[in-house]
Amino acid sequence: MKVNIQVSRSVDVSAPVARVRTLLEDYESTIRRFPKLRRLTALEPHAYLWEMAPIGSRTAGIAHEVRYAARYSVKPEQGLLEWKPLPTHGNATIEGRMHLQPRGNGTRLSFDVKGELRDVPVPLMYRLVAPPFIQGTFTRLVDVFLEQTRDALN
Repeated sequence: MKVNIQVSRSVDVSAPVARVRTLLEDYESTIRRFPKLRRLTALEPHAYLWEMAPIGSRTAGIAHEVRYAARYSVKPEQGLLEWKPLPTHGNATIEGRMHLQPRGNGTRLSFDVKGELRDVPVPLMYRLVAPPFIQGTFTRLVDVFLEQTRDALN
């Protein structure tokens, strides 16, 4: 089964943009903070293969080990980290961006991601509820990532 995901979340950080910009400069370390990331493999400069621990519910028989590759580009003057999928790797295509915006003495850290998960094993009786369940699970992973990133910067 194919499942589309789309998540847009943000968090305010008390640190100024100049300090938060280190997230972009060392984006590999930033990526490694993402929950359920089992392994991150450099494929070539600025391109990584993500391998995640199973996401879902083993009880319901919905557990998917997401694997995908993306090429990253940093635009520090715009406070932007973007990634585009490398579609020939894994069982998903995921793209997104992380954007830093000044907010008073602090920074708003925005995270947008969208993509498609392929070959998600879902029992027939759960096919209607699986997409919103998986979307909710990804949203929670992004929330945890942003919270951990905020806490590391504060």
